[in-house]
Amino acid sequence: MYAMLLASLLVSPVALSDSPSEASALPGNQSREESKTEPISTDSFESEDKHSEKPTDEDVPAEASESGLDRTKASVDSKVLRASQWVDGFFDDPNNLAESTSTQFRIRPEFYYRQEQGSKFKFRASVKIRLPNTGGKVSFIAGTDENIEDSGDSDGDDDDDSVVGLQFFLKDSIKWNMSLTAGVKFNEFAGFVGPRFRYRTAMGENSSMRFTQTFRWQTNNYWDIGSRLDLNFVLSDRFFFRQTVYGRWRGEESDEKGYRTRLSSVLSQKLTYTTGLQYDFSTIFHTKPDNHVDKYTLALRFRQRTSREWLYYEIVPQVSFEDQFDYDANLGIRLRVEMFFGGNKTSDFWKRTAEDDEDFRW
Repeated sequence: MYAMLLASLLVSPVALSDSPSEASALPGNQSREESKTEPISTDSFESEDKHSEKPTDEDVPAEASESGLDRTKASVDSKVLRASQWVDGFFDDPNNLAESTSTQFRIRPEFYYRQEQGSKFKFRASVKIRLPNTGGKVSFIAGTDENIEDSGDSDGDDDDDSVVGLQFFLKDSIKWNMSLTAGVKFNEFAGFVGPRFRYRTAMGENSSMRFTQTFRWQTNNYWDIGSRLDLNFVLSDRFFFRQTVYGRWRGEESDEKGYRTRLSSVLSQKLTYTTGLQYDFSTIFHTKPDNHVDKYTLALRFRQRTSREWLYYEIVPQVSFEDQFDYDANLGIRLRVEMFFGGNKTSDFWKRTAEDDEDFRW
């Protein structure tokens, strides 16, 4: 009997240790149980940490590193695209204004003098207001028509078409820009509506192509159609060459001029980040009253930004050889002051209306 009692006392600690409820109260067995469940709890915390922590370069798969964002950055960093954006911004190319989505106001008084025609003064102004609560997709426009700005006439012979309307941006990227404009023009009073498309692509590191197409239907049953092709070439850190072919069919002038084509060879030289030169040779063709060269023009365009970032001035001496004067030399000069207000300098550089800073490199 005593032997049985002694045996039960010796066996009871083992039995107690096998009991789950009481074993959890024993320090030695507690560490053993935690070691059994630790892998489960660790996996749970690690999975939560992976969602909360920012992925490192090692965590990003190779496919993500070559995503559309990276390809876009590589395209932006392309030398020729950066150079073309600087040229467009500094020399105020019409494409730059047409594609801008920021609020801006421009004032531009101009003085022209030509030996045969005498002197002429023009005052031009335009405003673009980015409408609120539209996500930057709609802008109010008023003033000088950017289609006229692209005509290439540096002697003031182009008409002063003024418009008021709305521009709806459908797509805005480095390669593609699409918008729709509707409004009223006042020179020959009429409503208008039509799209604008632009496609741009790099052709290697030092060359690119840009094509722009505009259509406008007017309520006076006239069409205004413009097509522009730019071939861009970076020659060095200071020189940029652009070959442009621009054709326009304007219904109001169809009987007098027919289809108008401008062929321009422009060499841009960056002197400093606030000063530039353009050497321009342009030939203008008309198809009415017959196919002929209407004018040859040689121009030297000096453009300077003052100490005020919003104030520019230009001096453009030129000589033209025109059909109406039997292609005799016609000397002239254009003086221009431009004032810009608005714009967003923190936006992507290809949307800016001014050039990059002095650290900019092609």
